[in-house]
Amino acid sequence: MKKELEVKSLTPITADSDGKSCEISVWNRKYTLSTSPLLSSVISGGQELLAAPMRLVGTENGKELVISDVCSRLMYGNDGSSVSACQYMQSPRFIMNTTLEAEYDGCMDWRITVATHGPTVAQAFGLAESDKGARELTRLWLEIPLRKECAASYQYVPACEAIIDGSIPDGLPVMYHIGAMPKESIALPFVQQVFLGNDEIGFSVFFESDENWQPADSKRVIECVRQDDAVIVRIHLLDSEPVSWYDKGDNGGHNLMPLSFRIGMQVTPVKPFPENPYAEKNVHIDCFKKIPENYEDFLFKPLAGDTETVIDRIKRMGVNTLYIHEKWNDIQNSPFLTVESANRLRLIVEEAHKRGMKVIPYFGYEISTMSPMYNEKYLVGDISWHWYRFPWQRAPQVCYNGEWQDIYVEAMERLMDEFGFDGLYLDSINTCRACNNEKHGCGYRDREGKLHTTYPVFAVRKLMKRLCAMVEKRGGTICTHSSANFPVAALAFSHCLWDGETVQGEFLKGKLKRAPEEYYRAVYTGRNLGVPINILCYSNPPTWTFRQAMANALPFGIIPKPVDVEQPLEDMSGVWRALDEFPISEAQWRPYFDNDVRVSDDSVRFSYYKAGNEMLCFVANMVNEPSGCVSIILPEKAQSVTDAITGDAMASDTSELSIELDGFDYRIARIKL
Repeated sequence: MKKELEVKSLTPITADSDGKSCEISVWNRKYTLSTSPLLSSVISGGQELLAAPMRLVGTENGKELVISDVCSRLMYGNDGSSVSACQYMQSPRFIMNTTLEAEYDGCMDWRITVATHGPTVAQAFGLAESDKGARELTRLWLEIPLRKECAASYQYVPACEAIIDGSIPDGLPVMYHIGAMPKESIALPFVQQVFLGNDEIGFSVFFESDENWQPADSKRVIECVRQDDAVIVRIHLLDSEPVSWYDKGDNGGHNLMPLSFRIGMQVTPVKPFPENPYAEKNVHIDCFKKIPENYEDFLFKPLAGDTETVIDRIKRMGVNTLYIHEKWNDIQNSPFLTVESANRLRLIVEEAHKRGMKVIPYFGYEISTMSPMYNEKYLVGDISWHWYRFPWQRAPQVCYNGEWQDIYVEAMERLMDEFGFDGLYLDSINTCRACNNEKHGCGYRDREGKLHTTYPVFAVRKLMKRLCAMVEKRGGTICTHSSANFPVAALAFSHCLWDGETVQGEFLKGKLKRAPEEYYRAVYTGRNLGVPINILCYSNPPTWTFRQAMANALPFGIIPKPVDVEQPLEDMSGVWRALDEFPISEAQWRPYFDNDVRVSDDSVRFSYYKAGNEMLCFVANMVNEPSGCVSIILPEKAQSVTDAITGDAMASDTSELSIELDGFDYRIARIKL
């Protein structure tokens, strides 16, 4: 049978079953369940990700776990946006059941439940001899064999110490928790998410809790192990017999309670990458570079020595979307506004709309002590950070795994309808923070009563799905920021991502002399995720400038986000013009790691868009030292080469260019072949 489920967002989900196996299809991806536990095939963009079917590996009664009789059954969700698949299987003394709920963005919510064989009907009525044989499960791993070319890079969150190729790397975990897959292995403690991928696709597993897990080594709970043609993601669910199963009674464990494990999976990209990822031309006021006055004073008055108001200046520079930071709102992250905040927001929206600009206000991840809604039951447990700002207030982090989510979404909907702004900028709302606040259902207690933290992954996913539906219904967009900690489970519900603070911190301190290219390729191009990315730039000349940030971004097809209406915005304006004058939507993107241009110096990268007989080229020095004279051999002769920003001629009738760049510098060239 085959049935198509109608959904309004993203694309339909389809499913097909023959009674034993199932296929579930979403945009550009297909998941197959057959005669093996969990998934036997995962395809994204025509590429098979699995080197072999997923498997449950274990030890039963001292011998290797042998699973048989695997069968899959399909169910359709009542909401029209999901399908489910149930599996049953067994070993000599145990039963394993898995249930999968897959939604229209491709997100998979798995539950794996293990139970002992029980008495048959005849045994239960005493008509046959009871089976009192041993029921000892002393190891249970979930292994996901990914093809090695599909696991070229990794990211795990939260950032923490890992054992990489047998040792803990030097430096900060926030720098080595993203990068190229190492030569041998990665060993991790329990973390919320692991993502492996390449430049086009990716695969992630994520977890809310390690309840019922019994790893032998707390530093080796999740492993990524390189083999000849695969990288094995190994999840240590059990390395010893479950504590709750020690007492088997006098019947060999007939009545032991089942154990369950919840695991999320997502395959990327989650949706089509925009044909033109540069359509939004934004400026973000009061982010990092603070303004001394209120927004209404800053935007509607000239800069010093100028006669043009700031709002007219940014319009002339090409801005079509104005982001206003937390200062617009008297109460941090509050969807309930003071009169002053309401008047301010209304004025900014009206004046920006008169000029043909969109307005997207900031909302963050906190609840303020100044808010009439402040309540400890909404907070993240064990909080280590409280935002402090004027008007004087503290704003602890909030958790959306409770009633605050409903209050928040309903209030945001009323705000958007009342003020008519054009979307939401969500600062780290989509980040899954560890929480143990039992007042709203987070955390769990072990058999000794010790409280453990959990990660509200599916609550955050639900929040983002609700906000996205609300915003899209009104024609708006959502831009989210999460510092090197994007949650794949909620990825489909953002229209753009802002990131880069972690790497930028090292640039600001002068510690990085070369751009961390494998770090960027792992998660910062956006193309393997399906969501475009802007890199944050917090200028601190001369150590770190907007121009240097641009040089670090362009070879990966991304651009920095201006947070200053003066020189950085002027630089960005020229880049926007160059991008607008080239048919990006019709062009093929060829990054430096996948094109046929030869560059004489490995410090210089050459990426380009090609449409017809023209190229728009990004040439950048990835090292913070002058390049000297660099030779660039083009794949074919160029009739003309011009600077795409200034229009100045650079060369003609040649297949070889010579260029010199300062440290962390760039040129954008337009080539006619």
